[in-house]
Amino acid sequence: MSKQQKEKLAPQGKDAAIAAPAEQQVPQQAAAVAPSEPQQDQPLPKEEPIRPVKAEPVRLRGRMTLEDAFQSIGLNCVQQIEANLPGVGKQNVESLHQMRVGLRRLRALLAMFEDLAAPPVALHADIEWLSGELGPARDWDVLADSTLDRVQGFDSTALRQAAHERANAHHAHILNVLREPRYVELMMQLNEWLGERRWRPEATLDKDSPLAERAARAALPLLRKAEKRLAKRIDGLDEDDAPGRHRVRIAAKKARYAAEFFRDLLPARRVKRYVGHLEKLQDRLGLLNDMAVADHLLEELKGGSSQVAKQAAYVRGYMAASSEADAQGLAKTLADVAKRRITR
Repeated sequence: MSKQQKEKLAPQGKDAAIAAPAEQQVPQQAAAVAPSEPQQDQPLPKEEPIRPVKAEPVRLRGRMTLEDAFQSIGLNCVQQIEANLPGVGKQNVESLHQMRVGLRRLRALLAMFEDLAAPPVALHADIEWLSGELGPARDWDVLADSTLDRVQGFDSTALRQAAHERANAHHAHILNVLREPRYVELMMQLNEWLGERRWRPEATLDKDSPLAERAARAALPLLRKAEKRLAKRIDGLDEDDAPGRHRVRIAAKKARYAAEFFRDLLPARRVKRYVGHLEKLQDRLGLLNDMAVADHLLEELKGGSSQVAKQAAYVRGYMAASSEADAQGLAKTLADVAKRRITR
C-alpha cells in the first residue's frame, strides 16, 4: 500500500484519539443503540422447594452376607441424614425431623450389631452428641405445631408464640452445630468407617464370624433379640409409668426398624403385619410421650409473662388429664404386640 493510500485511511484530528480496532468498535456501536431499546426485566430463577427426604427402602439381595447387609443399611441411613442437610440449613421443620429419623435408624442399626460391628468409642460418642444437639428443636416444634392443637376451646396464641421462639432459637443453634468441624469430621468418619468396613479387626473377615454368613439366615438371631427385648419391656411395664412407656416405645421402634432393614429377606406379608402392629403401638405411645415432653417444656415457660405462665399452667393440667385418659386400654394393645413375632 502506498504512503498516500495509508494517509487517506488513517483517522485525522480528534478522531485519531478515539480510534479503536474494528472488534472494539462493535460493542461501542451496540452500546450507543441499547438505551433507545426498551429493557425487559428477566424473571428470577425459581427457588427449588424444600423436600424433606424420607428413608429410601433398603435393597438387599439373597446372596448377600450379613456384613454386606450391614454396610448397605448403614450407608442408607447416612444418606438420609446428609440428604436433609440443605433443608435443615433453611430451618425446615420436616427436614430436621427426617434428619433425626435417619440418625435414629443408624443408632438402632449400631445397637443391633453392637456385638458384631461396634464403632470406635469416639465415633459412637459423636453420634450421640449429634442426636442430643438435634433433639430440643424438634421437641419445641412438636409442642408449638402439634401438641397444643390437642387442647380444645382454648386460645393458646401467646403460649404458641413463646414455644415458636424457643424452637427458632434451637434451630439457629443447629445451624452453628452443622458448621462445626466436629460435625464435618463425624460425617466423614461415618462414611469411611462404613465404606471401608473398618469394623474388621484384620484386613479380612474371620470365616467363622456371623458377618460372613448369608444375611437371610444370620439376621434371624438379631431380629429375635429385638423381639424379646420388646416383649420383656412390655411385660414389666406399669401403664402409668411415663419413663417405662418411653422405653417400650424405643424398643418397639428398634424392632420395627430391624424388620424394615431386612424386609427384602423376610416373608412380605409377615413383615407388613408385624410392622403395622408396631406402628399402631408407636402412635399411641408417641402421643403419650409428646404430652410428657410437653409437661417438661411448659415448666420452663412458667417464668415468662403472666399470660404465657397462665396458659402454660392450664395446658399442663389439661395434658395430665388427657394423658391419663389416653393410657386407658393400652394394656390390650401392648399384649397384642408382645406376642407378635416376625421370626418363626
